[in-house]
Formats: sequence, structure tokens, C-alpha cells
Amino acid sequence: MRVCVNLRNEPTGSSESERPSSVVTKGVPPPDSCNQLQPEKPTSAQVRLKKQIKVKEFLVAEGKGAHGWAARDASGHLSPFNFSRRVPRDGDVTIKVLFCGLCHTDLHVIKNEWGNAMYPLVPGHEIVGVVTGVGPGVTKFKAGDTVGVGYFVDSCRSCESCGKGYESYCPQLVQTSNGVDLLDGATTQGGFSDVLVVSQHYVVRVPESLPPDGAAPLLCAGITVFSPMVQYGLNAPGKHLGVVGLGGLGHLGVKFGKAFGMTVTVISTSPSKREEALDRLGADAFLVSRDPE
Repeated sequence: MRVCVNLRNEPTGSSESERPSSVVTKGVPPPDSCNQLQPEKPTSAQVRLKKQIKVKEFLVAEGKGAHGWAARDASGHLSPFNFSRRVPRDGDVTIKVLFCGLCHTDLHVIKNEWGNAMYPLVPGHEIVGVVTGVGPGVTKFKAGDTVGVGYFVDSCRSCESCGKGYESYCPQLVQTSNGVDLLDGATTQGGFSDVLVVSQHYVVRVPESLPPDGAAPLLCAGITVFSPMVQYGLNAPGKHLGVVGLGGLGHLGVKFGKAFGMTVTVISTSPSKREEALDRLGADAFLVSRDPE
């Protein structure tokens, strides 16, 4: 029951007939006077401001401490670097990093060969680890799961590319390393560290049958080869696949081709790679591109 006090103690009427129809007693003001004494309802602008303050407080809060290896200038030399991961958000997964591959993109970035390095910079985007914690709303993973994270950790999730599952073409793509967080504007730090915090939407499960150290390169080099092979039908037995160059991507092309049941020929400028192509990777034929015959 709401009680209002008439601070002026004025009578509300000289007789019963003059009193309002509602039940009142002497010294209690009319209902309108009660409203004047209630706290004002906050405006929509005040509500928005309060929410913005809470978001800012959340974003500037420090999360879990992390230790990594960072480049601090274009020399590309890595040195120990202590920093904080973000405070886990709804849908976030916290991962203990076990292995991280080295992609040539990392070398380009830490040496600022593309002119976009944001130092200090922790490289690494071929990450395999174990889930150590999950935030509210996480449904895909639980603590103890072996998982992987690849080249990007966020996107707008609303453009046509994101809607089709082609997040790598999103204009607001956030790279795992040397990217810019869409919410707080912080520079993302990669997998050359001991812990990672990332949305479950950009985490993949690593099968128990795959050794985690061998699975790491599949998260960038592997998918770079696998995706177009599947998209263009180079994943069916009986077809003949030619792999030009037996480098980081080339050797995966050979392995995928053989796994799909294809006949694989390696074409290389280096005769010394014949043994690796035929004996170690199982290619069916080897050609030296510089050989005039």
C-alpha cells in the first residue's frame, strides 16, 4: 500500500461531502499530490546512457592473464609478452592452447610486409587446444573438449557472406591475430600464447582420432586446399589431380587427393623432392617442370 504524507498538513475538505470519492483521511493529500512525490521515471536517454556505462565497464575490465610471444617491431623477432584476454562474453569459450602452427602469413604480418601490423603483435592462427571454460549460452562445447581455431574469430554475422557460411568474405572479418575486436576495438592476439577466449561460432571440434599437433595446420593451410577441392569436385575417386609445388599447401593437396581416391601427380622444380612425393606422401607420379622432356 502506498502512503502519502501531506507535508503542509492542509485539510482535504471541511465535510464528508467535500472529500474525494476515494477513501482518505485528514492530512492525506489527493491522489495527484501523491504522484508529485514519487521518483521521476528515467527517460529513454538516461536508460541508454546507463546501459552504455555498463558496457564500457565490462569492456575495460581485464580478463584472464595470458603469456605469449610477440613481435614488437618490423624485425619480426618474438619475445615474451604478458597481456590479458578479454572478459568472457555470452557464448565465449576459454581454451588452453596446446599447439599452434606457423603460417607464412604470420611471417608477413610480424615483419609488417603488408603495412598493417599493430605492435605488440602475437601471431598464430592454426590453434588446437582444450576447452577449460564456457560462458553463458554455450551449447556446442564443454570443458575438456579438444577444439581448434583458425584464421578468424568474429564477423558481422548478418551480411550475405556470413549467412551462406562464407564468413571469410565478410567485410567486417576479425582475424585471430592483428585484427580489431568489433565491440571494444582491441587488437586481437593470436595462438602463440597459452590461453584464448573466442566465440563458440568460430571454434571447431577436433576429432579424437587426429593428433592435435598434426591437426593444427589443417585450420589454415588444410582448409585453404580442402575447400576449393570440394567446391570444384576434386574429391571423387577416378579423377587425376596435378599438384604444382610441394610446399606447405602442396603436400596437403597430395594427401587429400590420395584420401579421395584420386591419381595424383606432383609437378615440382626440385628433383630432390621426388622421394618425399612418391615414398612419403604416396603420389603416383612425379614430374620436374624444368625437364624439357
